[in-house]
Amino acid sequence: MIRTVQPTMKIENITFCHSLTLGPLCDGGRVAFTIEPGSPASVGPGVYVVFEDEKIVYIGSYQSGVAKRWLYLRKQDVYHFKKPLVADSLSRGAILKVFAQDERDIKEQLGCGDNVWVNSAGIEARLISIFHPPWNNQGKKAPLVVVQTATA
Repeated sequence: MIRTVQPTMKIENITFCHSLTLGPLCDGGRVAFTIEPGSPASVGPGVYVVFEDEKIVYIGSYQSGVAKRWLYLRKQDVYHFKKPLVADSLSRGAILKVFAQDERDIKEQLGCGDNVWVNSAGIEARLISIFHPPWNNQGKKAPLVVVQTATA
């Protein structure tokens, strides 16, 4: 059964649930957060989308729940390698929201059932290729250049 909470965001026929609100930026660089009521509390894989003021800025996947991927609950801080971008965005007054959906629910929505070839990493890659979120382009490796040599 697909679990949904309000609000939701539909992207490429996948309904994502509002799971986290990031911010405000606190003294000492800590990022406050809110775990949204009814948020998917999965311990399995899934995909999430980060919005900055209604614009997609990052798409990622998780293996053990979206809160575990983003948050350091004991210290009440964001624990994610994109934290510098989060802090910069919040310092400019942006509103950051994370929408997420579990892999099994995405497969159900797409009509894929138990197809093992459809997984969160593949769904993440497909969405990135469609939307080209700016935070997903950080640190991209140079494209592989193939040099052909002439043979005698």
